[in-house]
Amino acid sequence: MSDNRGAQRGNVAWRGAIQLVPGRIVPAKITNFSAGGIQMLSNSLLKEKQNYLIMMEVPSKRDASQRTQVVCKATCIYSILTGNEYRAGLRYFDVPPQHGALLDEWQQ
Repeated sequence: MSDNRGAQRGNVAWRGAIQLVPGRIVPAKITNFSAGGIQMLSNSLLKEKQNYLIMMEVPSKRDASQRTQVVCKATCIYSILTGNEYRAGLRYFDVPPQHGALLDEWQQ
């Protein structure tokens, strides 16, 4: 099986959340991260090709106790049922400029 991602991915265990519709936010767990993409687990099915507002609680690589909530947009690439939760792959974008360096740390 080949992986056609352009960027290397790394396994992580970050807390997150996704806004399904205005006023409805559900918790999620970010399980892997790469330049421009994440995989997350949640109890909700996401619609492919739909954009969502997401939050990732990203720790500093130098001090894991320092965490930053990064809010950005993401497009769902896939969402599949795995056991009793959904695993979704998303391409994130519109990252606030002040969080760019933090995410760059995790891409190395």
